[in-house]
Amino acid sequence: MGKNDGPTSLATLHDFQKTMKPPDWLDPENDYLLGLSGGRDSVFLVHWLHQSGFKNITICHLNHQFRGDEAERDAAFCKELAQALDLPFFADSVDVTALAKEQKLSPETAARQARHNFFARCAAQTNCPRILLAHHAEDQAETILFRLIRGSAGIRGMAAQKEIIVNDTSLHLLRPILGLRRSQIDTFLSGKQIDYREDESNNEAFAVRNRIRHEALPLLSDIFSRDPTPPLLRAEEHDRELRELMRSQLDQLNPLDPQGRLHLPTLRELPRAIQRQILHDYLRDHDIHELSWDLISRSIKLLETESPPALALPGGLRLRRRQSRIFISP
Repeated sequence: MGKNDGPTSLATLHDFQKTMKPPDWLDPENDYLLGLSGGRDSVFLVHWLHQSGFKNITICHLNHQFRGDEAERDAAFCKELAQALDLPFFADSVDVTALAKEQKLSPETAARQARHNFFARCAAQTNCPRILLAHHAEDQAETILFRLIRGSAGIRGMAAQKEIIVNDTSLHLLRPILGLRRSQIDTFLSGKQIDYREDESNNEAFAVRNRIRHEALPLLSDIFSRDPTPPLLRAEEHDRELRELMRSQLDQLNPLDPQGRLHLPTLRELPRAIQRQILHDYLRDHDIHELSWDLISRSIKLLETESPPALALPGGLRLRRRQSRIFISP
């Protein structure tokens, strides 16, 4: 069990709470599902929103079966927290390791797929498509660096609001604390003596993301004598603004046919940068992850008639060219 019980004055906590308000795009009158792992960040999110007047929250907990008995205790903790706050609770368990082997996915991709499928089931049962997630500023900086080095097409972080389709169910992923620092979360939890579950594997520097968190970002801070998170977030914001400008132009182009397929003759007439953006958005909107520069470059080759008519995508799908159209199929 983790606890934040360091010294925090009541005055400091009070000043912190005055500046801590949910974003305007969250309506306390709406219903929400909230992904609760039991860890520090999601425990903060549910307490913070509940104390901010958000009472129509359903807690959703998925056991990934990564941590044996500890995972079972995580689930019990989440259920007890939901009961203490008088909030509805949904839980399920998925063997993500077996899923990854079966579908030949990375553990991270398999875990994300399992979570999305779980949220889709919860959304269907509750008729609520809004999913609250607890990613914060350090998670965003980590994601930007991870995607950039992996070959992302641009400086891309997580979106504060994003719509995805999972098994014909529309989900609205909402990340209201992307701008909050871990230190702010700690201040809140410490000041209110709120317990949470500690996943010890998060402190072990073996997975790529853990090494970015515990080795790369601290090393950058040491080299430059400054916190790397704010400039990474600013770079992502600048790149996102440029993409939004391009997207406003794309909206006037309408590259899709009535069946939602990309219209090849239209694509061929466009500049290469816009072709890349259209293909990136098309794949992203169909829940294709790991969108590297290399994948987008290989996708563009489908515009050439002499190239092979199909391209393998993550998750066992294919991007195909047929009858002047480009589309995704099994």
